[in-house]
Amino acid sequence: VDAMTTMTINATSVDALDGIAQSTTNPSYYAYSSASKPGLLFHTDREFAAPCVSSAASTASANNFLKGVQVSPDGLCVLTNSEDNVLRLFETAYGDEKALQPAADQSPASILQAKEGGAVYDFAWYPYMTSQDPATCIFVSTSRDHPVHMWDAYNGQLRATYRAFDHLVEITAGYSVAFNGTADKIFVGYDRAIRYFDISQPSRDFQTRALCKTRRSRRGQRGIISSIHFNPDHSRIYAAGSYSGSTCIYSEDTGEELLAIRDHDGKGITQVRFSVDGRYLFTAARKDARIQCWDIRQTREIVHTFHRLADTNQRMAFDLHCAGRYLATGSQDGKVLLYDLTTGDLVDDRVRLPDAANGVSFFPDAYRARVAVSSGQRHFDLHDNLDDEDSDSEHQAALTASSSEAAVRNVLRVYEYGADVPNDTVAP
Repeated sequence: VDAMTTMTINATSVDALDGIAQSTTNPSYYAYSSASKPGLLFHTDREFAAPCVSSAASTASANNFLKGVQVSPDGLCVLTNSEDNVLRLFETAYGDEKALQPAADQSPASILQAKEGGAVYDFAWYPYMTSQDPATCIFVSTSRDHPVHMWDAYNGQLRATYRAFDHLVEITAGYSVAFNGTADKIFVGYDRAIRYFDISQPSRDFQTRALCKTRRSRRGQRGIISSIHFNPDHSRIYAAGSYSGSTCIYSEDTGEELLAIRDHDGKGITQVRFSVDGRYLFTAARKDARIQCWDIRQTREIVHTFHRLADTNQRMAFDLHCAGRYLATGSQDGKVLLYDLTTGDLVDDRVRLPDAANGVSFFPDAYRARVAVSSGQRHFDLHDNLDDEDSDSEHQAALTASSSEAAVRNVLRVYEYGADVPNDTVAP
């Protein structure tokens, strides 16, 4: 690719890791301790066990598996996405350990549901959301064959719709969505393009930034833009990952391509994420066990690679602790892996989910490491006697049995890792 800088993997640099240590370590912030096992604070599975209707085939499916989880910016609730195309909001009573302790016979229900008309591709919280100000309690989503929707997190009502149209003047669906740093615009990823909307003007007014002229063009970023993330240092730059296997960094103001990187053996990028200090960029891809950390300020090379099990096309999310020192990632085998960014070491793998750990999201607390995790994946139940006259009843029986199994596989949980800090430094 002529206009694309191709990066190659270098061995982990001690100097580079020292740079991460200097930029993320604060003695008063959370420090991991292996002395105690991560504690389970919240568990629910009831709403992910019932059979759902697949929007793709309009047939019953027993497996309403989760597809991701995001903790709200104020840490008081958790938003999930699942196979039935419903975004569910759960109240986790953050800070109240007694309220969070799971009861053996209880599976807390969601307090709000937002139903999309197709498979949900991506969703995002308003970054300055606080439950004390209802006007800020919003989130956006993008789904198959539908425009971008803004939802009210208090009542589940649709607040606004943002429509984008293709060259045939037909509504086109976005594949990724993110608020910019000042939260006055919504950036949405499409095929070879990024479009953005002014949140104060919900309509068909939008701006388009074409990234590649044609599908075969050798210049620019090709493919569907699958992930967008804005640098938290307010430098007005953002990263965009593509299913073509490339990741580019752009200027928010001009749309100029500032840096292009390609790795993961050309596999489709599923997530991009800047470090808390904005100096590093983390990328992950489908069917790729690696999460790669890039130094985007100086060497523009890979600082370290974090490993997990990911051998399917399913998106396996990762997240960074808000103090900047730890990375948590889901894994295909149900493990949630916690890495120390200052050393690159795996420090904990004791959180185990009953199926693939596809969603991971830290709570916004620099003095604790509390994380919401979700599990589940698509399972194919093949039947040998599909041509028999009793096949329908057999399929229904299998569906019922699979539904009970799904109750065990598909879960939303909250864990808290042990801390190696004095009690008087822990925020209430």
